[in-house]
Amino acid sequence: MTSAISVEDRCIDAFNELQSNRHITTVLYRLNDNLDTLILDYEGNLTHDELLRTLPSDPRLVAYELCFADRDGSRRAAIVLISWSPQGVSPEQMAAYAAVYVALRDQLGGIDLFVEAMRQSDLEYDRLVRAART
Repeated sequence: MTSAISVEDRCIDAFNELQSNRHITTVLYRLNDNLDTLILDYEGNLTHDELLRTLPSDPRLVAYELCFADRDGSRRAAIVLISWSPQGVSPEQMAAYAAVYVALRDQLGGIDLFVEAMRQSDLEYDRLVRAART
């Protein structure tokens, strides 16, 4: 693994599409096989349940529009950046994904919630909504 991980322009473009136009609700990113470039893995619309079913056994970074009702009943949305690192991931992969997650946190604007998840229970809908409301 090289010391610097590059991010394909399409990754940023997909996030900007999610953020500004809201034509998509979900963007999944993955590192290439050399662990030196972040690439776009998926761009589209997924419900929360579909997102959970889509997460592979390999690490991913996910930008996701979480829609929910606020305490007063008004409709809200929060953009969540998720670092998905399931158990069994190699130390090299963990280090690479941790580095690119920090880089994306610093590079992308307009993210309301940052989540690091190792199990699907870390991404339960109610848990994310509670965090987004604070």
